[in-house]
This record gives sequence, structure tokens and C-alpha cells, in this order.
Amino acid sequence: MHTPGPQPRPPGATIAETIVACATAPGRSGRTIVRLSGPAVETACSSLFQPATNRRGVCRGDVLIGGRPCPAIVLRGVGPASYTGEDTLEVVLPGNPDLVERFVEACCAVAGVRRAGPGEFSARAYLNGRLALDEAEGVAAVIAARTSDDLAAAQQLASGELGRVYRDWADELTTLLALIEAGIDFVDQEDVVPILPRDLQQRLGRVRREMAERSKGGIAESAEGLPPLVVLAGAPNAGKSTLFNALLGRARSVVAAESGTTRDVLIETLALEEAAGPGLAVRLADLPGLDADATGGAAQAAQEAAIETLDRADAVVYCDPQGRFVGLETGISSRVPMLRVQTKADLPSAALLEGTGHAPGTAGGSSDVAVCALDGWRLDVVRRGIADIALRAPGGSCAVALARHAREIGRAACALEAVEAEIDPTARALDAPELVADGLRSAVDSLGQILGRITPDDVIGRVFATFCVGK
Repeated sequence: MHTPGPQPRPPGATIAETIVACATAPGRSGRTIVRLSGPAVETACSSLFQPATNRRGVCRGDVLIGGRPCPAIVLRGVGPASYTGEDTLEVVLPGNPDLVERFVEACCAVAGVRRAGPGEFSARAYLNGRLALDEAEGVAAVIAARTSDDLAAAQQLASGELGRVYRDWADELTTLLALIEAGIDFVDQEDVVPILPRDLQQRLGRVRREMAERSKGGIAESAEGLPPLVVLAGAPNAGKSTLFNALLGRARSVVAAESGTTRDVLIETLALEEAAGPGLAVRLADLPGLDADATGGAAQAAQEAAIETLDRADAVVYCDPQGRFVGLETGISSRVPMLRVQTKADLPSAALLEGTGHAPGTAGGSSDVAVCALDGWRLDVVRRGIADIALRAPGGSCAVALARHAREIGRAACALEAVEAEIDPTARALDAPELVADGLRSAVDSLGQILGRITPDDVIGRVFATFCVGK
């Protein structure tokens, strides 16, 4: 079950807890940043830093770790003029993982301070009005960017450039909605016409055309118009086709006990909204079993098709009923995320028979998850794992965000098209203002799904679940 995400905070509301986390990549380095945000920052600064300082700015001194001083640089921020909109503290320490962990523990010993969850700093920035939802998605995409193209698209999101376009549309539609509702209030006074149908149709048409161009052009092209490609790979008769059918919920691929049944690459769209929230879908590919000893023209053609698809995969689900997972990794770039799935988990694995594995039905060997596709056991875990590797794929976070934007903009454009059909531009007033107002509300709601002003729990929760801890 997806955890409900944060919701916009009512004016004047506060967050009672202070969060702390390492904000730089794990491992040894010259310097590491530990970040705190919340109402207990002043207390933490006074008790852990010498000389004590509560003024805004940067200063040098010592932090106390286990009662012993350690040289550090402290960056003190005061809300609401900070990234999160709260009082913040960023401590620059020597990049020793053990030292950093001990300092985080010392921070957690301060009353009201706890460890941060994934994306919680940026979630607070959103809740406190410092980031729009589309900008927060951009931050997640920048973190996940692996190529210059990924980074450019992510920066466009994070900068708010796309958000400004969306907000212009929302402002225009909200203005028109207000005018129409004003007309409904004065429907019994014929001399009061807040906006002429002709003018309304022209303004709606301009917004709808911009939406249609954006949803079919710039956004779709930025994400290449396609969800991430996730392939099911493994040896012949590894249970790939059975898993493929189970994930799709229908018999798309032929399943038989004989090896080599699958000769063609089958690709279908797999929606993962229940596993990971609205907007996420992947192209799931069922490959012929990889067999270096395959002979015959048809078998070799199937191998070539499988290898070609594997080479352009954004993520790989490695299927092995024995739980050994040996051989496939050498032919795949280390940059491609992989999920190791022990299929046919109702049968004993080789690792178990050899006395080195776990009980049947568990993730034995080096697998990430075991599954029985015949009865659906742990199929939901596999879906969640596929969502995770899709988001970790090059451009994954940005592609998902842009695809979600395009979908919502397309819905808004369809709502406006239906509204325009209700307008007679030659009339002096609207014949059905209530229907027009209802259609406009639908369009505004769709834009709100992107901007975060009107957003379900699962949308916001999925956005921040893609973050790493400390961001």
C-alpha cells in the first residue's frame, strides 16, 4: 500500500519535529554536509556548536561529538528565507562516514530532533510554499540525472520554467471561471454579462491550442514520448513469459514447458499506478531466452532480437528460477538498473538444494525478490521493484514527471474542447453556464495535479518517495 504523501499546509500551521540527515553522497570524501531543519535548530546549534551562534550566516567553530570537539563550518539559515522555509543548519564536516554517523546520532539526542525520511527536506519546502510540486519533481530528476540530456530536462523542471507556463494557463482559466460564475449569480439580470460568449470562446481556444501543442510537442519530445523500457531477461524456460502475463493480467505471451517457445520480442505497456502512484508506466518486454548455444536460423534470429532489445533497455528484470544469477550481468552496462527475481518460487531452488540458500518461496541466493507468477504470490512486490528500477533508469524520474504532465495537460485540453462545444459565439449570453463552469473546473483540477495545488495524497507521496535521504 502506498504511503500517503504530504499535503499543503494551512496558513500558520507549523511542523513540530526537526529532521536531520547527511545531505551528500555516502562514502568517504574530503567534506560532508549534515543538514537540519525545524524548530529545534536553535537548540541543536547552541548545544552542539562552539562557540554557540544563532545568527544567520556562515561561521567556523567546533561541533561536539561524544563530548569532543571536531572542526566544522556551520551555515545557519532562518525561516522563512531558507530552502525548506524553516530554520535550518548545515554543518560541513570531514567526510569520514563513522564521524558523520556519530554526529547525526548526537543531533538525534537533542529533544525534538529525528532522522529525516526520503525527500523530506524538499517535501517541507513544498509544504511551506518554497517549491511548487513541478519544481520538486525537477529536484528529484536532477538527483537521478545520468546524462547531459537528462540534466538539461531536469533543470528545466527544477527551474520552474514549465511551471510558469502551467500557472499562466491556470490563472487564465481561473479568471474565466470566476467570470462565468459571476454571470450565474446575476442570471436574472439581463443587462449583466461578465464575459461575452465570443470572447470566452476565443480565450479558451487560445489556451487549448497551447495545451495541445505542449502535450504533443515539447513535453512528449523531451521524454521521447515513451515510458522506460524494462525487459524480462534470462535463460530459456526461466518463467519470463509466465511472469509477463501475470504482470499484464492477461495471456499475452505463449507459455509452454518446452524451451524456446518465445521467438519474438513482445512489448506491452504496464501501468504501475497502484504500486507507485499516478503517472508511472513502463514498456515491459518479454525476451526470448538467452542461449549462446542456439542453432538454426529462427533460433539465431530470436537471439539477435533479444540482444538488440537488451542493449537499448532502460532497466532489466533478471529472471532465474534457480536463484543463481550468473552470466547476464557481464553483458549489461553497470549504468542499467537491475532487479533480480527468483521465478517459480513454489519450487526448490538450486541454492536451497546445495545447502546455501533460503527456504522455498523466499529470496534465496542473490535475488532481490522471489515470486510465484502462477498464483500471484509477491507479484505486488515485483511491481514495486519494477517501478523502482524504472525511476533509477537514466532520465527515469524526469521522463515519469514529464509523462504525468503531458497526461494531465491532455485531460485539461479535452475538457476545454468539450466546453467550447457548449458555447454559441453569436449569442449574447451562455445557454448553459453551469456546464461551462463544470468543464473549466475539470481543466483547472487537471493543472492542479501538476502544480500541487489540488493534488491527491498518492501523487505527492510518489514524488517525494523518489528522493534519497537528505534531499
